[in-house]
Amino acid sequence: VDIMNLTAHRIVLTNAIATAASGVLILAARAMLYPYFGLGSPLLLDVIAIGFIAYAGVMAIAARRPAMSRATLLALAAADASWVVFSAGVLIVFWSTLDPIGRALIIAVALVVEAFATLQFAAARRLPARVSMA
Repeated sequence: VDIMNLTAHRIVLTNAIATAASGVLILAARAMLYPYFGLGSPLLLDVIAIGFIAYAGVMAIAARRPAMSRATLLALAAADASWVVFSAGVLIVFWSTLDPIGRALIIAVALVVEAFATLQFAAARRLPARVSMA
């Protein structure tokens, strides 16, 4: 697969699927995961998982539209980049609280999210500033 020739729709749809799957997996493994993040209960993981699923829905709606605008792709790339920055902040602030497995999970997710942000940004650069619906 030529990564640079993936369509914007496929990139966003793949991101939506991966994000929804992550949310579902977090919910399914919540009882096992929360101690790795130094949490006293799975409540924060539940909130994050529901946020992932909701964000996946937004991306799926965007991917199903007949034309995807540059602004939409840039907004999704910015949201994903924000997650990466937030993840780095969590690692810096809570490093000593996090179990090594928790750290590894945060890093792994941030790397995947960063890849999607980069792909969405690259796809946005290939689009004109405005897409006509003609």
